[in-house]
Amino acid sequence: MISIMNRESLTKYPEGSLRELWHISMPLMISALASLMMIFVDLMFLSRYSLDSLNAAVNAGTLAWAFFGGIGMLTAMSGVFVSQYNGAKEYAKIGTPVWQMIWLALISIAFFLPLALFVAPLIYSNSPYGSLQIQYFSTLMFFGPFYSLMTGLSGFYIGRGKTRVLILIAVLANAINVFLDWIFIFGIEGVFPEMGIKGAAIATSIGYIFQAIALLYLFLRKRNREQFGTSNYRFHLPTLKKCLRVGLPQSVFYMVEIIGFAVFYELMTSLGSLHITVSSICQSIMILLFFFLDGLNKGVTTIAGNLIGAKKLDYIKRLLKSALKMQVLFSAAILLFFVIDTESILSLFFPNEFSKSGLFANHSNYKMLELSLFFSFFYLTFEGIRWIYSGVLVAAGDTMFLLIAGSLSVWGMYILPVYLITVRNNLPVTSAWLIGMIYTILAYGIYAARYFSGKWKEKSILPVEEKSFTSEEA
Repeated sequence: MISIMNRESLTKYPEGSLRELWHISMPLMISALASLMMIFVDLMFLSRYSLDSLNAAVNAGTLAWAFFGGIGMLTAMSGVFVSQYNGAKEYAKIGTPVWQMIWLALISIAFFLPLALFVAPLIYSNSPYGSLQIQYFSTLMFFGPFYSLMTGLSGFYIGRGKTRVLILIAVLANAINVFLDWIFIFGIEGVFPEMGIKGAAIATSIGYIFQAIALLYLFLRKRNREQFGTSNYRFHLPTLKKCLRVGLPQSVFYMVEIIGFAVFYELMTSLGSLHITVSSICQSIMILLFFFLDGLNKGVTTIAGNLIGAKKLDYIKRLLKSALKMQVLFSAAILLFFVIDTESILSLFFPNEFSKSGLFANHSNYKMLELSLFFSFFYLTFEGIRWIYSGVLVAAGDTMFLLIAGSLSVWGMYILPVYLITVRNNLPVTSAWLIGMIYTILAYGIYAARYFSGKWKEKSILPVEEKSFTSEEA
């Protein structure tokens, strides 16, 4: 039996226990819910503004998030290093990896600006929603560096398990977004012009700017400068290289994966309004529910990183069991959401589409939506389990595996089958979501096999011996 007495840990609860995981993950879930709610609210406002705007936002927004999330995933690697330094009690080193990600966020301007200016017209000029997609994608890309800065600074709190401050900041940002969405999308007659889909992108971006500025202010407080070295602002190439070595494969994989989903929505658009609208609704609902997966994944990564840093690998198994229990309970809860009076729930978000003149007034169309939502439930369930295993692998620095296995699986087991089976044979949209469900089950199996192989234990983020450095040495 593993002793849990006479030791320091991330929380007051037994290491790897369900209570510890909930204590760490719950604030992260709330923070993620607040952040994802901004996207969800955008889509809900746009669904009331026009169906074309909704479909354009889902399509172009998915590609935008490939780049947003890819760079954000890289800067978020600060949390992995913070968690291991925290577990090793090397508190004075914590500020340095965060600063390297701050610098990287600033450097990302050179990445996002060309995307904002040149890429959207090249991709969407011939699309049915081309003008709307260009507006949405270009606006989000212009503000992309602020999202990267936000995720890099969040790692300072996530890695130490101090996540409650993220909740307050995210909730305030969400309130700002809701207020600005209403004004920017619909306008105020005689006061403020109607901006439509571009207004939704600007409102969301302002929310991320607020979060980035607030987190930077708190990060630089005197107490943090003295205890965690947050004044070690100098560029430190060795630390940056380690962050890139661990984070870049995960970042590239995220981009490749989400670009795959962007291609999926392009394929659905090519098949007609029913396919893309059903997919847009399924994605909108899943975006709202992804808060649990995101928070649980980050909670697993945080605790696993601290356990690895403290050389307590035996507790990882307990952590994994706790995470799987939480995922099963969540899946049981959302199953009710997907099976009880689905039409009434969806009508709250898409009232026009369930009216007598709406697309889903047709019984067969509604049944396709209902079945697609059912498949998306299983997609969410197994995706959540896959993310749990991914959390442990990321904490261990086994990100090259995630890049190779993840990229090959999403394109080989999802996008290619959708094209060959659904698109080429012009099959109903339900076939595409069935393929998505099968894909995530297979992907979960690959990640689980990697975990049980134990090869992740051979990885190392922090050197066995590492000399402490001061702000002058950094």
